[in-house]
Parts: sequence; C-alpha cells; structure tokens
Amino acid sequence: MQRQQQAEHKLLRGYGCMVTLTLVLVIVAVIGIKYFSRLPPLSTATLEQQHSRWVNVLAMVRAQWLSLGKPSQLQLTWQAFAHLSHHQPSVVTMNEFGWPAPPSPDAQGCQQLWLQLMGTELKDNALVAEYVAQENSCNFHTKNGDGFSYQQNFGRVTFLTHY
Repeated sequence: MQRQQQAEHKLLRGYGCMVTLTLVLVIVAVIGIKYFSRLPPLSTATLEQQHSRWVNVLAMVRAQWLSLGKPSQLQLTWQAFAHLSHHQPSVVTMNEFGWPAPPSPDAQGCQQLWLQLMGTELKDNALVAEYVAQENSCNFHTKNGDGFSYQQNFGRVTFLTHY
C-alpha cells in the first residue's frame, strides 16, 4: 500500500507542476501580448529616425546657406555617394526663405529632394513622396499613412501618425 501512496503522491505532484507551469505560461503570454501591442510598428520607428535625420539635415543645410551668404544653390557632398563611380555632388536649390526646395513642384521633385538631402533614394516604396501645392510642401508617408510633411516656406517638418 505504501508504494501505491508514493506513486499517487508523485502523480499529484506532477499534475501540480503541470498546472503551475500552465498558469505561468498563460500569465507570461497575456503580459507579452499587452506589452508588444503597445509598441509602435517597426516602420513607424524607422520613420521616426528618418524624420529626425531630415530635421538635422535641414538645420545643417540652413546653417551652411547662412554661412555662405545666402546663395540660390548649395552643393552638398554625401559620404553615402563616395562608393559610386559616377559620383556627382548634389546641388540643392534654396528658396528665398533659405530652405531647400524640390527641383520641380511635383512628387518626382520631392523624391529628388529626398535624394539630395538624405543621400539615398526612396527604396521599395517604403516611403512615398507626394507634393501638396496648397501648402507648398512635400509629404513623405508609409503605406499605413504615417509620415511627415516638409513645408518649404517655413522649413517646418511635422510628424504625422494615424493610430
């Protein structure tokens, strides 16, 4: 009889461990789901980095424009282009307010302005460039609608999210 009691005791202890483990896994899963659902999507985090980079580049270009006596065009050389054999410095047209302007007032011009200021092209349609004539601005947005707007007359960069 003692062996049967020991076997039952081991069995009950095994069931107890399984129930405890199941409860811990359920609690960890619930906490994990709540935590990860609150994190912004990866594309939004990358977009925030691009937004910050855009703002910093605008500040540098504006400072260079002021230090050179407010020319109508600035020549920018980016390290990212150094590996290209047909490397040409990027020439940015500055508007009368001292902010970089796209070569043409359309989406293509905004894409070219991105290339001139950021040193890279808009790849894989991760960001889409769009020109808004009423605001004289270039909007760069992802497929989910998040993005930022660059108003050329004021140098204002506004981060836009759609949560």
